[in-house]
Amino acid sequence: MISWVIAISLVCITTSVIFYRPYLGVALVIVSIPFEGIIDLGHFSIYPLETILAILVLVCIYKGILGRDNHFRNMKLVYCYIPFVLCIMLSAIKSIELSLTVKEIVRWIELIVIYYLTINLINDDKKMRVILYSTFLTMVMVSVFGVINYLSVGYRAMSFFGNPNSLAGYANLIIPVSFGMLIASVCLWERILLGIFTVLSIIIWVFTFSRAGWLSLIMTMILVLSLTKVKKRVVLALVVFSAISVILFLSSNIKIRDEFMNMTLNATKDSLEVRALCYPIGFNMVKDGLILGIGVGNYPLLIKKFTELDEIVNDNLHNQYLQIFVETGILGLCTFVFWLVCVVKYLVGSLKTLEKAGSYSLFVGLVGGVIVYLFNNLAEVLVVHGIHLQWGIILGLAVVLTQFRESETCPKTV
Repeated sequence: MISWVIAISLVCITTSVIFYRPYLGVALVIVSIPFEGIIDLGHFSIYPLETILAILVLVCIYKGILGRDNHFRNMKLVYCYIPFVLCIMLSAIKSIELSLTVKEIVRWIELIVIYYLTINLINDDKKMRVILYSTFLTMVMVSVFGVINYLSVGYRAMSFFGNPNSLAGYANLIIPVSFGMLIASVCLWERILLGIFTVLSIIIWVFTFSRAGWLSLIMTMILVLSLTKVKKRVVLALVVFSAISVILFLSSNIKIRDEFMNMTLNATKDSLEVRALCYPIGFNMVKDGLILGIGVGNYPLLIKKFTELDEIVNDNLHNQYLQIFVETGILGLCTFVFWLVCVVKYLVGSLKTLEKAGSYSLFVGLVGGVIVYLFNNLAEVLVVHGIHLQWGIILGLAVVLTQFRESETCPKTV
């Protein structure tokens, strides 16, 4: 009974906050991402992330109907996503179990919904800073919990995510953004604060011992540093400071050093071999349905028919694009890649727009957060634990930042 009262009270408070300040709904979504698991209340279960997102959507629809908010008109890059959604719907015709199909469809729709809300609700610098600091503080919470968990248990850090690779994928999104904001910041106290946030994020990222996560972020940070328009000695100082802080922390624990010694070439080879097995399995699954795939959500039900190693690839095929191809066919993969091409093309074109702006470094960091997700999905499937929603928010912030600059340079009209 007490848990019911607490749950209902939290829902009422959340609804009130979102009703009066809708943009805070995006911040609440960010905070709820690590807690995506189920809260069991006897015969009733609550999914915090989906509950908050549903409240946010309903409030925005209500205000839109009443005409209190008429700013839900920004559709930048939304139309490019519609063909992929249509392909998912077509693929759902082959559904074996309706609940799994609906779950997967909802996940993909959630991505475009949170992106759409972000580009429409975040319309000034103050709101953007609230969203960014919500992201960083949530990452700090995840990092602290993960470090404590790792030092007490002695296994790869998982924090709230239940899987080291998922935690690494989440940290990968945040680190380039915090690094970009750190460079763009002009206040000393803010630089110190962001420096602490970044170091904590890097520490927990290292503790995941995720080779795919490490490689994705390293490639992305090389890109980010090459695009950052600041003095090289400033960038070098930040990198050296972060590296020294992490090395000192890691060298202080014998168990951590032993873990690094176990990261041998043979272990890396074994990991790559497991992922390589996914490709022939995936192609065997989809060869009889190349156009629409096996049906969205059907993978967990069909995998046992195609491999005896289902314990290795039971959850996913370790490659997001291969997973999309298997479940939605060539049509789904082509439409998804089309959307990604539109996204990358828009962001690359926006680099010149913001090149001389003070927020350029932050924009580059946001672009890094977008790109690292695409790299990471080559070796993992990260449409889990709300990580795709965090990516959608970061993408939305990058678009919003570009539009801030465009509104400043466009001539005012009466």
